[in-house]
Amino acid sequence: MIKQAALFLLAGEAAYVAAVTSSDWNALNQTVGGRLQLGSPFAKPCFSLGTGGSSLTPDPTACNEIQTRAEDHVFRTQHFGAYQLNQWESCQSNGDQCMLDWTNPFNPAAYNPPRQCLVGNVPPYYIDVQGVDDVKAAIKFSKKTKVPLVIKNTGHDYKGRSAGIGSLALWTHHLNQLQFKPAFVPEKCSSKPVTAITMGAGAEFVDIYAFATQNNVTFVGGADPSVGASGGWVMGAGHGALSPVLGLGVDRVLEFKIVTADGQLRTVNKCQHPDLFFALRGGGGGTFGVVLESTHLVTPPVVVQAVLGEYNNTKANSAKLIKALSKVSVGLASDGWGGYITPPAGSAVWANPILSPQKAKQSADGVVKAFASVGGKTTFFTMPDWESFYSTFIHNNADPVGRPQVMATRIIEDKKMKNDKLVDALINGMLESDFGQILAVTPYTFKNFDKSGTSIHPGWRNGIWHVLMSYNWNFDASVADRVAQYKKLTKLWAPVRAMTPGAAVYQNEADVYEPDHEVGYWGPHYPKLLSIKKKYDPQGLFDCWHCVGWKGPKDPRYKCYPKIN
Repeated sequence: MIKQAALFLLAGEAAYVAAVTSSDWNALNQTVGGRLQLGSPFAKPCFSLGTGGSSLTPDPTACNEIQTRAEDHVFRTQHFGAYQLNQWESCQSNGDQCMLDWTNPFNPAAYNPPRQCLVGNVPPYYIDVQGVDDVKAAIKFSKKTKVPLVIKNTGHDYKGRSAGIGSLALWTHHLNQLQFKPAFVPEKCSSKPVTAITMGAGAEFVDIYAFATQNNVTFVGGADPSVGASGGWVMGAGHGALSPVLGLGVDRVLEFKIVTADGQLRTVNKCQHPDLFFALRGGGGGTFGVVLESTHLVTPPVVVQAVLGEYNNTKANSAKLIKALSKVSVGLASDGWGGYITPPAGSAVWANPILSPQKAKQSADGVVKAFASVGGKTTFFTMPDWESFYSTFIHNNADPVGRPQVMATRIIEDKKMKNDKLVDALINGMLESDFGQILAVTPYTFKNFDKSGTSIHPGWRNGIWHVLMSYNWNFDASVADRVAQYKKLTKLWAPVRAMTPGAAVYQNEADVYEPDHEVGYWGPHYPKLLSIKKKYDPQGLFDCWHCVGWKGPKDPRYKCYPKIN
C-alpha cells in the first residue's frame, strides 16, 4: 500500500517529492509503527469514479452514514479526510473535490458519474499520532524530503491551516486523554498549587465539559462541541460564553507540552521557555510546533443564570433587534453576560455565572425590552452548572458544518458601540450574507489577566462583540462562483473595516484574505512573535496560511487557495 501511495504522490505532487522513494515512505511507516495512512476524501464511499475516470467501488453502508451525519460535528472529527468547513477538502483554485450536496446529502447528482472523487486539498498522507516519537519521525522525514508538514486535530479551521495539497499531516485527534489534577504546579515553578485539567491535543469540548462536571469543576471553553481545546482555539485566544467573567483560553492555560522544529519535546510555561509560552498564548496554532497536550486552570462549580430570546426573524425585525441590543451591550458585558445572538435562528442566549436570579432579571431588562420591541419573548432559567447550560442551549445548536463557509469578522470595542453608522454596517453585513452572528464572548469584566504574558491583540480586552458574516457555495459551484463569494465578502465587510482601523480580528474565525492580518491578529505583538518564530523554527518547517512568519501565497502548498484579485 505504501509503495502505491508513494507512486500516486510522486505523480501528483512532484514539486515537493521528486526525491522521495517508496523506500522512504516505507521506512517512515515502520518508524511510526504502521500508522502512516493514505488521506482519503470524506465522501469517497459514495463515488464510483476517481482520478482520471478510474473506477471506484462505492460502499453503500458507509455512504449512507456519511450522508446521514454529514453535519454532525463529532462524526466528522472521526474521519481524517473530513474538515468541518469542507471547502478545505477541495482544491478551490481548480475545482478538484469529492463533495456532497450539503443542502441534500442524498442528492445523487453530486456523486454519480460523471462526478469524480478527487483528492483535492486533503493531505495525501497522514500519521495517526500516538506520541512524541511519531512527531519526531515526521519532522526528520520532512527535513530530509522537503515534504511539507501540516497539523490536523479536529479540522475545525476557517482558513485551511490543517489541510494542504502534497503534504504529510500529523493527525493528533486520538491524543484525547484527560487527567484531573487537584494540586497542579507548572513544572519547575514554585507557585501555589491550583486545580487543573491536563488534556491531550485531541480532547474536544463536549468530552472535556462532561469530564469537568464529573470532577465537580468548571472548564471555560467554546461553543462547537468538536473543537480541540489544546489546538488553535487556545493558541488563537480561545473564547466562550463564560469568558466575560472568567477570561479567555490564553488567560487560563498553565502549561503546554510541545515538539518544536528541532525535534525536542519541551514543557512550556511561565518558568520554562517563557518566550515560547507567550507565543503559544495567542500567536496561533500550527506554527511554533506540535502541541501534544495542555493544562488549564479550572474553576469551582458555577450556577448559571440564562436568558433566552426568541423572535420572528424577518430582516426588519433582526435589524431593529440588533440596534436595540447594541444600546445595552456594554452594560450586559459589564455585568458578566456572555452569549450568542443568531439572527438566522431567530434567537439569542446569554449566560451569567455571577448574578443571582433576581439580579439577572434586573441586569437583562434591556434584553427583555429589545425582544419585546419586535414581538419576541424572553425566558429566564437557572442552570445548576455550566454543562447543563451548554447541553440545553448550545450543543445541539452549534454553528453549521459540512459545507463551504467563508467568513469575515471583527471585534468591536466598547467605545465603538455608540457609533450608529458602524452598527448599521454590521447589520447590513450580517443580514445580507448567508449567515451572520454576534458572539458576546470577549473578556470584558475579566481584569486578572497577565498584562504582558499573552500575545493576543489588545483589542480583545475592550471588546464587546465579536461579529461575523459568511457566504456559502455548493458542490456544483465553479471556480468563478467561489471567487465571487470571496469578493462579495470583501465588498460587504469593507465599511466595517473602514470604521474600525486597527481593530482586533479573531484569527481562528477570520477572512482568508484579511488585509493587514498581522495587525488584526496581533497588533503590536507581531515583531516579538516573529523573533520567537525565528528562534524556535528558523527554517520555517511549520508554515500555514497567515501564520506568524509564513512563507507567503506563492509557496506551492497554497496552490489550492483561489486567487481573488
